[in-house]
Amino acid sequence: MQASPLQTPTTDTTEHLAVGELSRRLAVELASAAAICRDCEHLAGDLASGGATIENLARLQALDELSQRLHGLSEVLERIGHHASGEWSMSITPVLNGLGLADMAQRLRAEEQTEERQVAGELDFF
Repeated sequence: MQASPLQTPTTDTTEHLAVGELSRRLAVELASAAAICRDCEHLAGDLASGGATIENLARLQALDELSQRLHGLSEVLERIGHHASGEWSMSITPVLNGLGLADMAQRLRAEEQTEERQVAGELDFF
């Protein structure tokens, strides 16, 4: 019995991106998300200054933890980007397919914006 090499699902190298570059782009996205969390912390803190319950203060602490985690993950991805071999690349199309945030997918692909920036949809509250 002879082993045959595994076939890669995509052989078109035009859609490949260096792992280091993808990692750096992801780090920027996470840093941006962490900045949004920090802004929300300030807003929530201002709202809670009028007298927040212990339960709500615990939720504010969770928002702070989320901000720290996002920032930490951003730093890790940034370091991966600096230390990844230039030979490593991957197809980003299957990774980004189905990503609900079209503007994020566009930034990660680093596509040129030829049209005016699209207006975001309505804000979803959970």
